Amino acid sequence: MMFDLAVLAAVSFFAALSGAVVPGPVFVVVVSESLKKGSKVGPIIVFGHLLIEAIIISAVFFGLDTLLNSTQTTTYISYLGGIILLIMGVYLVNTARTFKGDMGSEGRRKLASRGLVAAGFLSSGSNPQFYLWWLATGVPTIAVALSSGGILGFIAFLFGHAAADLVWFSFISWSISKGKNYLNPKAVKFILLGSATFLFLFGINLFLSASSLLS
Repeated sequence: MMFDLAVLAAVSFFAALSGAVVPGPVFVVVVSESLKKGSKVGPIIVFGHLLIEAIIISAVFFGLDTLLNSTQTTTYISYLGGIILLIMGVYLVNTARTFKGDMGSEGRRKLASRGLVAAGFLSSGSNPQFYLWWLATGVPTIAVALSSGGILGFIAFLFGHAAADLVWFSFISWSISKGKNYLNPKAVKFILLGSATFLFLFGINLFLSASSLLS
């Protein structure tokens, strides 16, 4: 039994990792915030990401996964997500513009935890691919976990999934935080502007996708 649960957790871990390693809005937010606030932001942003995943899982149990799979829902999510990503992009541009090159020490820097949790929540929820991953991979994996191990199998799924997100984005946050010590202020500004550009492109792509769904 324990071996079966370990296998379920491992399957869940690598299934989640397959989605996490694909660069998207959450990745961009983790990179940009880690540059400004250090390695501790990764787990905090992941917490916001896990909150919206908890909502998705609850929706699945209430049978709302069919609603998430509808064209109308995808269109609304795409438009709203595009607006959110464009706003976040503007915020990053402003951050880069006002950046002075003094990132301070992590020990003295106060983390705005609520803002980081919200960033994780919104950057995840703004991406329709996030919902598609859950419909194509997440929901079937939950079904396998429940049929194979019942409630313990479901818990194993949750553990493996959360561990994948936490490990990956904590690693990204730590790597960026340590690497920034070798970057001059101009390089940091360039990375922030690059991150903003990606968010703008993601946002515009969502608008175009939503428009194509309506046509």
